[in-house]
Amino acid sequence: MTFTKVKFSVQALAKRNVELYEKYGRPLEKEHKGKFVAISEEGKVIVDPNDVRVAQRAIEEFGPGRFAFYKIGFKAIGKWRSICA
Repeated sequence: MTFTKVKFSVQALAKRNVELYEKYGRPLEKEHKGKFVAISEEGKVIVDPNDVRVAQRAIEEFGPGRFAFYKIGFKAIGKWRSICA
């Protein structure tokens, strides 16, 4: 797989995840803000305050890489960090 194909795949995956969140995750914000959600490609959701539990259940139920994963009501779960020597 070339770099261009990988880049396109990552962009397509990111777009899919945003679309899934907008359609199925955003409606959960009022009741579940701060919890974690996994959203399958078919729109099924798993919501829990524990991120590890959500991820484990999603892998078991939806399959690896077949779901979007978000903290409800937040744009990002973690931070990018740069380490300088």
